[in-house]
Amino acid sequence: MAPGSFAEYTVVPASIATPVPSVKPEYLTLLVSGTTAYISLKELGGLSEGKKVLVTAAAGGTGQFAVQLSKKAKCHVIGTCSSDEKSAFLKSLGCDRPINYKTEPVGTVLKQEYPEGVDVVYESVGGAMFDLAVDALATKGRLIVIGFISGYQTP
Repeated sequence: MAPGSFAEYTVVPASIATPVPSVKPEYLTLLVSGTTAYISLKELGGLSEGKKVLVTAAAGGTGQFAVQLSKKAKCHVIGTCSSDEKSAFLKSLGCDRPINYKTEPVGTVLKQEYPEGVDVVYESVGGAMFDLAVDALATKGRLIVIGFISGYQTP
């Protein structure tokens, strides 16, 4: 975490600032979610054609960017989600294999359909999903953890 990252105001060099034409909330989502997915996949993902990428919470804010960026890199994308509507949404983004975890056992699907494992996991859920994602990694696979939403639940 960079110093001042949760500050209301901060000073940064102009060379790294991005002008925003308006203060509409939609732009902020693009900047935060899109940039999170882009930087983490570019710097850590090692994406290249044919790689298998598992995106957890793929229909979420950063997940949908991760799906699209991985497809742009010509990867095979697997995305977890919680409904048939989200599964259809993921297909519309180009996701090759959406997995609705409420109707399909994620671990079983991954073992049966991807027995060699996946090359990259883009993980934002944590808990049991984190364990499934780690188990799904291929030898020398890359695990990118950008969040742990299951750990943020209040009792």
